[in-house]
Amino acid sequence: MKKIIVLILLFYSIACFAQTKMFYADGSEDVKKISLTFDDGPGKATKQILEILEEKNVKATFFMLGARVVDDPETAKAVVAAGHEIGNHTYEHINFYAYKDEDKAEKIEKELLQCEEVIKSTLGIQSFLARFPYGYMKSDAIEATKKHNYYLINWSFGTDWQDMSAEEMHVKYKQTIKNGAIFLMHDLSKNKKVLSFLGTFIDEIKEKGYEIVTVSELLNLT
Repeated sequence: MKKIIVLILLFYSIACFAQTKMFYADGSEDVKKISLTFDDGPGKATKQILEILEEKNVKATFFMLGARVVDDPETAKAVVAAGHEIGNHTYEHINFYAYKDEDKAEKIEKELLQCEEVIKSTLGIQSFLARFPYGYMKSDAIEATKKHNYYLINWSFGTDWQDMSAEEMHVKYKQTIKNGAIFLMHDLSKNKKVLSFLGTFIDEIKEKGYEIVTVSELLNLT
């Protein structure tokens, strides 16, 4: 009888693990919380973003590229020192939607682990959030992140790479404020349009009664 009970509990545990959600593009619709995320850094706009976030008393999640952490470790460390969350954005920003070589699955895993090692050795952090460049989310990416105990995080809205004015961009971000929103932005030098309205956008989010939190808090992953 005891063996049967043990087997039942074992199968139940395996089933629960298999059902664990590993991919997210937004948070709960029932809670007035949203997250700001910044990709591709550390970059030339990172310090300005940090200044705005500090002024507004907001914590964000930065999905960093391993190669850029290697190039600018001090800025990466400044993000951590300011209390922001770090995510894995792979090492070299390869577009895996366009990658056709036969070693694709191995390359995906290598990119993830290279970035992980840089984040650990440079920042002393073991991140458990991953986001692939261009929002790549096919089965091979999901398998790699699951294998290495990552949650794969995309976004509910982002448009700061599009060809439009800062005013148009601001309106689009503002129109998509909702419960559980995960906003995508970038912290590169070309991101001046976002910098022009980021502070105001944060004020608008708060005025609507939303709390701005890190991705792990939004998704209750901590």
